[in-house]
Amino acid sequence: MTRRTQAPSSQTSASSGRKTPSHVHLSFFDRFPAFEYDDTQPVISEFSSLSLARGWKNGSKTWKKNWKLCMSEFYDNVIGAHINDPETWQQLCHKLDIEGDLGSITKCKKALAKVHVNIVDLLECWTKDHSPRIFRNKAALANYTKQNNRFFSRDLAKQDKLLRVLLRRLV
Repeated sequence: MTRRTQAPSSQTSASSGRKTPSHVHLSFFDRFPAFEYDDTQPVISEFSSLSLARGWKNGSKTWKKNWKLCMSEFYDNVIGAHINDPETWQQLCHKLDIEGDLGSITKCKKALAKVHVNIVDLLECWTKDHSPRIFRNKAALANYTKQNNRFFSRDLAKQDKLLRVLLRRLV
């Protein structure tokens, strides 16, 4: 199956003047030259296509290892490089429809601690014009995450100060 990869375009942030890619090309997919990453598709769809092509059984050790790597690199590309910039935290709050005094990273952290959102959904929405679904409680988030197999590595999230705020133990 041949798929085309569109060239990444850039958008300039009005407040910072910083260019951010509207579609991030992931270096994870570069490890598989026979697979053509389509940056117009959600990363989870592209990973599913790749895992099908490579014969990785969903939930297997190989699948989990590659999923973890894919999500880690995706996060690093879209958010992680700007983790110490208050504007990144404010952008996250805005993406999650959080309003109020968000003038510092500390204030953003306090506001984000009350939000239940799937981290994979958040990452996929980061460069898009829509927001991820917000859940009313941890149980609803857990049900959605399990039913849709949209897990982000707890170990990776614990190492990152932004993701740690959004991390929830799903029972």
